[in-house]
Amino acid sequence: MLNLPWDLWLTPLPLPEGVALERDFEARTSELRMTLVNRSEATVIPGRAGVEAALEGPAAGNWAWLHGRYMQMDAIVRNFGEEAAEGYDGRYRRDHGETVRYISRDVVLLSNAGQQPQALLAGSLDMTRFFFDAEIELDAEETRLAKLTLSFDLEATALAPGERIELPPVLLAAGGDAQALIEQYADEAGARMNARVPDHVPTGWCSWYYFYNKVSEADVVANLEAMVSDGHPAEYVQIDDGYQSHTGDWLTPNEKFPSGMKALAERIRGAGYRPGLWLAPFILNEDSAALREHPGMTLKTTTGEPVFVQTWLGRCAVLDLTNPETEAWLRNVVRTVVKEWGYEYLKLDACAFAAIRSTGVNYHVPGTTGPANLRRGFEIIREEAGDDTFILGCTCHFGPVIGLVDAMRVGPDVKELWADGPNPSVRHAMRLTLQRNWMHMRWWANDPDCLIVRSTDTALNEAEARFLATGIALSGGMVVASDDLPKLTPERRQVALALFPPPGVAAAPLDLSEGPVPHAWRAALGDGRSLVGVLNWSDESRWLPWGELLQPGELAFDTWNARMLPMGDVFLRPHEGALWQVTAPGKGPRVVGDSASLVRKDLFERQVSGRVQVRNDGTAARKVAIERRGTVEVVELAPGEMRWFD
Repeated sequence: MLNLPWDLWLTPLPLPEGVALERDFEARTSELRMTLVNRSEATVIPGRAGVEAALEGPAAGNWAWLHGRYMQMDAIVRNFGEEAAEGYDGRYRRDHGETVRYISRDVVLLSNAGQQPQALLAGSLDMTRFFFDAEIELDAEETRLAKLTLSFDLEATALAPGERIELPPVLLAAGGDAQALIEQYADEAGARMNARVPDHVPTGWCSWYYFYNKVSEADVVANLEAMVSDGHPAEYVQIDDGYQSHTGDWLTPNEKFPSGMKALAERIRGAGYRPGLWLAPFILNEDSAALREHPGMTLKTTTGEPVFVQTWLGRCAVLDLTNPETEAWLRNVVRTVVKEWGYEYLKLDACAFAAIRSTGVNYHVPGTTGPANLRRGFEIIREEAGDDTFILGCTCHFGPVIGLVDAMRVGPDVKELWADGPNPSVRHAMRLTLQRNWMHMRWWANDPDCLIVRSTDTALNEAEARFLATGIALSGGMVVASDDLPKLTPERRQVALALFPPPGVAAAPLDLSEGPVPHAWRAALGDGRSLVGVLNWSDESRWLPWGELLQPGELAFDTWNARMLPMGDVFLRPHEGALWQVTAPGKGPRVVGDSASLVRKDLFERQVSGRVQVRNDGTAARKVAIERRGTVEVVELAPGEMRWFD
C-alpha cells in the first residue's frame, strides 16, 4: 500500500474466518480498489467490509465536511472542538464514551493542518449496489484525531466458496484546494455512472407550498390563467400531491379534479406551458386499491410478512421493484401518465423508502440490496417514460440514481416560516441545499425546492423572503414558484421574476471551512460577471464589510435594493439575504446591474462606437446600472423605453 495520501496505512476491518480483503491503490488515478475473496469452504455473509487507518495530529483548528446520502440527511461542516450547531438532526455524530465518531455518507472531506497537502477526500465512485460510509474518530474532548474508517455495507450479500466480489472503487485523494477535491469527486463519479445533465436549468410553478394536498383543478387553472395573463416565464406547471384518490392509485384522480388529469395536461400545454405531475411511485397506502389488487408486489420480511413504513403519506407498503408483477404495474402507471395523459415532467417523491436493507427482507431477485432495488425502480421508469421526459428525484438517495434522473432535490422541504429545527423551513432547507452545490450540473440539475415570496398567508417577513430567493439563486438550480400567483403584490412578484431564468451556475463558498454552513458565496457567470450572495443565518442584525468579499476594482449592484453598494458596510437584518451582481473592471459605457433579471432577460444591449444602447423589452419597469466615465448611474427604464449612454 505505497504512495497513499498522508502516508496512510490501511488495514482491513475484521471479516469472517476464511474471507480476505485484497487491496490496491492506483496513484495515477487516486483510486483505492478492494476485492473480497472467500477462501473458506462455506458460504459467508461478510456484512461490512473496508479498511481503517490511524490518524495523527491535533483536532483543534481542523474540520470535516460531512455529507448525508439523501435530502433530509445533514450536510454540514464540523469544526472540531466547537459547540455543536443547533437545529440539525445529528445523525452524523456517534458518542462512544471515550471517543466520538463523525459519519459521512458516500463521500467525506477532512482537513488536517498537520498534513501536506492539508485536505483529504474519500468517496465511492459507484453507488449502484452498496452504500459507503466514512467515519472519523476523535477522543471524547475532540482534542486529537484518532482514526479514519472507510467501509461498504454489503447487507445480506453472500459469498460462495471461492467467490470474489470487487467492491466499488474509492477516490482517495489529497490536495491543497478542498473545493477542487469535491468537484473532482463529483466529476469522476458522474462520468463513471453516466450522469444525465440537462442542457439548461428548468423553471416552473408548483402547487404544493400554497395549496398543499388540498389542491384542486380550479386552483391549478386559476394560476395557469394568471401565468398566461402576465406572460410568466416558467416552463412547467407541476401538479403536486393532492390529485390522487390514494397514494398508489395514481391513475384515479379524486373529486377535486373533475375533468381528469389528461384534460388538465392538455389545458396546460394549450396555454403554452409543459405539464408536470408528482408521484410517489414505490409505496402504496394501506387503503389503496393498488395494494388490495396487487399484494404480491410488495416487499416481504424474511418471515413472509408485508413490509410497511410510516410516511407523511400514511402507513404504506413498499414495492419490490425486482418483481415482474411490480414492474408490469409500474410500467403501466408511467406509460399512462406520460404517453396517454401527456405529462412531460415527473416529480418522483418518497423514493428513499425503496432502499430497504436486504438483511430484513426477501427480494424477488436474490442478491438485491437496498440501493439496487431503488435503482431498479428508476430504471423501469426511465425506460418506460423515455429520454425526453424530465425526471426529478425527491426524498431519494443520491448515488444509486445517478444517470437516471435529470434533477434531484438536494435539501429538505422549505416552508413559509424561517426555522423549525430539522423540520421544513427556509433556514434548514437552504443550509443543507447549499452544501450540495458541488453536485449541480455534474450529476444532474440541483433542485433547491420551491420559491416562496408572498407577503400574505406566510410567516416569512421580507428579509426572510429575500434570504430564500438569494439561496435559490446561489444554488444555481431549478427555480420553481409555489405561491398563489394571482395574490402576489407587484413588489414580491418582481423578486421572484428576477430568478427567471436562473443563472444556472452553482456558487462556491468563499470559506469552505466555515461551519456549520458558510455565509458568503460566489458564482462565476463568465465574461467578467459573478454573483455574490451573503446570508445572515443569525437572529441578530449585522454590519457586513462588503469590500472584503470583492476583488480589487469590482463593481457590485444590490439586486434586491436596486442600487450600487453604498460606501462603508452593508446592514443586514436578521435572516436577510443579500444578492449582488458583480462586474470585473473594464471599459465603459456598459451595463453592470439589472434589478429585473440576474441574467438580464429582456434587456437589449448594444455597443456602438463608444456608446451603449439599452432598451427594456420587458413588461415592467426596471432599474439598470450603467458605468461610464468612471462613475455608475442607476436609471429606471419603463417598458419599451430605450436610451443611449456615452
